[in-house]
Amino acid sequence: MEKEKLIGRIVEYGLHQLQHHVSFTSPVVPCRLEDRHSGEYFVVVSRPQDHSLFIQEVIEEDNGVNIVFRTWSLALRNRWEVVSVERMGERIFLEDLGAELLDFDRILDHLIKMTSPKGYYFNDELADSVLFLSLKVKRFSLRTLIDNYRVRILSALSLAAGILLLVTLSVYSAYRFRGIVTVRNEIDQKIADIKVESDERFDAVDTFMSSADFDLRSLKENLLQNERDFEFNKRQASINVLRLAEELTYYLPARKESYHLIADNISEAASYGEIIYEMSRLPSEEYQARIFLATAREKIIPFSRFQPVFASMDYPVELPGKPNDGQGFRITSTFLEKRQNPFGTGGTSPHFAIDIINVANISVINYAGEIKRDGNSPGSVVSVAPGFVTYNGWDDRYGWGIEIEHDMTPEVLAQYPDAKSWRSFYSHMALKSELITGQRVERRRFLGYIGNTGVSTGPHLHFEVRVYRPKGRYSSSAGRYDKINPYPKERPSRPAVPVN
Repeated sequence: MEKEKLIGRIVEYGLHQLQHHVSFTSPVVPCRLEDRHSGEYFVVVSRPQDHSLFIQEVIEEDNGVNIVFRTWSLALRNRWEVVSVERMGERIFLEDLGAELLDFDRILDHLIKMTSPKGYYFNDELADSVLFLSLKVKRFSLRTLIDNYRVRILSALSLAAGILLLVTLSVYSAYRFRGIVTVRNEIDQKIADIKVESDERFDAVDTFMSSADFDLRSLKENLLQNERDFEFNKRQASINVLRLAEELTYYLPARKESYHLIADNISEAASYGEIIYEMSRLPSEEYQARIFLATAREKIIPFSRFQPVFASMDYPVELPGKPNDGQGFRITSTFLEKRQNPFGTGGTSPHFAIDIINVANISVINYAGEIKRDGNSPGSVVSVAPGFVTYNGWDDRYGWGIEIEHDMTPEVLAQYPDAKSWRSFYSHMALKSELITGQRVERRRFLGYIGNTGVSTGPHLHFEVRVYRPKGRYSSSAGRYDKINPYPKERPSRPAVPVN
């Protein structure tokens, strides 16, 4: 009855979170793994059919590796039942199911508190709470059973030796009281009985060892067949995802790239649970694919790897209290990258700027493609060089934006001899900057926070560098100008240090 109650609570949680959706991803819970290191824990619930539930418990370690901790398959028959449970890729037997149910019930208490009205994705009451998880897997060893059986045989032989000693003592007594002939016959009979018993025991051991060898060979053959089936199914799943990627049109580059990335992940999966987890991440919309690529650790290139067009430029974004080194940020749209027009005018057009997203504090992306952060801001926007504010206001396309004209330097004139001035432009900011037009700013002066205002597909900074010169392509009240690539190439990688 206790198991039925625990199973009912799991089903109630899954159905309540799913409601009319096909799948659901829980909030992230900090966890510690056997006191070794910390990580993050979350649950993915899906409903393949009306009468079944599939639940995955996933752990993301500090090194970015995702571990499918436990998978649950449940089916509704006369009542909800657990069909199968895997822990770290190994099947859990029914006699051990109670312990797994109690452990998951303990974790559900954390998840339910995380979804309380006090905070759906971040609850102050749980800010210091750590969920302890065990990754140990119990394994049955046939060799251990055989070794135990051998110990029993040795014990039996020791007993036989003791009997023989008693018989020897009996010989001495019999010699004195019954005669040497009678005693010898008794000794011979005892030795014969012990030999027969020992032979029977050794025959039983030989039979057991032969049977164990046969069972081991059968088990090995079954494992090899299961491994071949798994490799075949994994290869087929990867091929199917690649086929879907090839069917996508030229106008969906982000989805195509993300499908290729997920297909590669499937080809390296170690269990069926990992394959299902990767399949659940396939984006169905282009904007979801862009967010996926921006946050997939396999695709992140640190912003610090890019060289500025002018060596005197700083990075336009930084994390509060951190160095201005570009770490924790990624360029999601590069300069002159052809992309679908985000303003709804149709077709594709080159992007004369770069888009920068903060991936340092993203906790999870839900199935609506929305970024859920861990409570921190998306990042600070700062001035890349000294200058003064020339614009601070609202634009229907760019949202809240600010422009700064910077001091002219010999480096700028060396690259653009006809330049009259150069400026930097920052847009999609969260709020209007507190600076006023004409105000002097220094290098790394705080301008505001990364936002999602105007026509934007998600929180990011739209950043431009503008060189004002007579024959510029664009024009404003200050004159004509060209938009140049702020970060034209990556820094050369450092050579490896030889080891003596």
